[in-house]
Amino acid sequence: MISKLTVLMMLLLTTFSAPGARAQGLHDVGVGVVVGDPIGGTAKFWLDDTLAVDFGVGISKNAVLWGDLLWHAWDLLPQPPQGRLGAYVGMGPRLETASDPEFGIRTMLGAAWRLPRHPIELFAEAGPVFRLTQSGGVEADGGAGIRFYFGSKSAKKN
Repeated sequence: MISKLTVLMMLLLTTFSAPGARAQGLHDVGVGVVVGDPIGGTAKFWLDDTLAVDFGVGISKNAVLWGDLLWHAWDLLPQPPQGRLGAYVGMGPRLETASDPEFGIRTMLGAAWRLPRHPIELFAEAGPVFRLTQSGGVEADGGAGIRFYFGSKSAKKN
């Protein structure tokens, strides 16, 4: 049986070992909330213009922790008159606490809109979670949310 500490360490190592990781400036950090399943808090750290790491903590049936490496395509969707709209795909570990903790891999498909002249990102995402515990199975995660970017003045980057 895998201990909770081991799973948490795997979560952190997986997300921080992302290719291209570098020191972050404050304009690269977004913090907000997501409503859906799970519902909770989220933080997004940009590694470059297309790669980001998203962390979250929330509630589904129990407490949930997740971390995804996200790849963004900013030219895939038609662009709005203002701001920047991108599609993204990602995956990463997910841990749900219960009497028997459930570990899985999240796979996400989403869209993010960075508002013009405001340090705000609106996003929506959904995808399957493949449970890697004895009970196995597939669940779904998904939701919509908002993030505020510290130190950012516009949608200049993302």
